[in-house]
Amino acid sequence: MKKLFITSILLSMVSCGAYVRTMTGGTSSKLIKTVALETGCKTENIKVLDKVTSVSTGTYTLDVCGKKMIYKQAGGIFTNATPKE
Repeated sequence: MKKLFITSILLSMVSCGAYVRTMTGGTSSKLIKTVALETGCKTENIKVLDKVTSVSTGTYTLDVCGKKMIYKQAGGIFTNATPKE
């Protein structure tokens, strides 16, 4: 019974859309499209330099047309968290 319970928990985690997108990189492509719209920088000029993620949250450091920017993720929402200069 215990094995069945653990297996069902693991299966529910793996089937969670946010978890799968985070692990397969779908989140990074959505982030790049969001940043491109917000900044006017073409997607090919946006590079993910660093990322720290967990299930449906993350912090991303990006090179956006030569400028270093930081974005935070909460669920499916990305927010510019670049410190003001």
